[in-house]
Amino acid sequence: MLVHTILEALGPITLGIAVGWGCGKTGFVKQDYSQAFADYVVKIALPLALFLAALSSSPKNILNIDYALALAVGLIVTYVLGYVAGRVMFKHNKADATMQALAVSFPDMAYCGPPVLIAAVGSSGLIAMVIGNLIYTVLILPLALALLGGGAAGSSPLKALGKAVSQPLVILPILGAVLAVCGVRLPEILSSSINELGKTAGGVALFFLGLFISKSKFSLNKEIIFNVFVKNIVQALLILGVGIALGLRGELLASAFLIGVIPTATAVPALAVGNKAYMDQSASTVVISTLCALISIPAGLAIVSTFYP
Repeated sequence: MLVHTILEALGPITLGIAVGWGCGKTGFVKQDYSQAFADYVVKIALPLALFLAALSSSPKNILNIDYALALAVGLIVTYVLGYVAGRVMFKHNKADATMQALAVSFPDMAYCGPPVLIAAVGSSGLIAMVIGNLIYTVLILPLALALLGGGAAGSSPLKALGKAVSQPLVILPILGAVLAVCGVRLPEILSSSINELGKTAGGVALFFLGLFISKSKFSLNKEIIFNVFVKNIVQALLILGVGIALGLRGELLASAFLIGVIPTATAVPALAVGNKAYMDQSASTVVISTLCALISIPAGLAIVSTFYP
């Protein structure tokens, strides 16, 4: 069962990256198309997928403060840690440090999360994916996008923040959560139509990553090791510690903790390409983080098995 869960979670990621890499290396698909795939994921497919995920969530779970706080601490603290390390330890400029912060704090909740959460907790565990994505898109991404856009000539911080908040990747998940809390449901035909686009985000993001890696300088150095350590281990421990301190138990604690052990989101290199910052390092971080998830996910599943009587 454990082996099946690991393969179900990591198999699609590995295959998607491998196919993209092979297409790029052989010239079957032009490497120059990487930007178009990145734009499609970040501006269209992923925002729609997160919108539907938020819209289908239970209002009670969306408004669970302790649960959200445990996830928020893990996501926000690792983001701050990544940004400070980027500026102080690795001497990056603001844009590269911002992308490094995303690389160490953005879990692959939308694509790697569901098989792990369903296998360990059941369908109720998917709320961790929804709440985690909402926290990231409401609190972290607007700040990151503002920092990435704030370096342009004549751009004020307030203007950059306003531009960031207005992007589909931020506004659509918020809209979905608001509609869910208000009890609004879309007509089935509209929901299924949106889903046809939203569900392509994972596959396209994985293919893009492989295509991008095929022309990138892949590396394993102290910086990449730091990124993966923070993402796959530190984030999980932070969520676990805060969750226990807040009194979370059983399924709630298990689902929140498992968010921390999954690898860096494939959307990070797409954002890096779109903003021309930290491109090679973010791709390397995703690949190594995914490989290390072969260890962190089984370890996480073994730990959560002790949460139940």
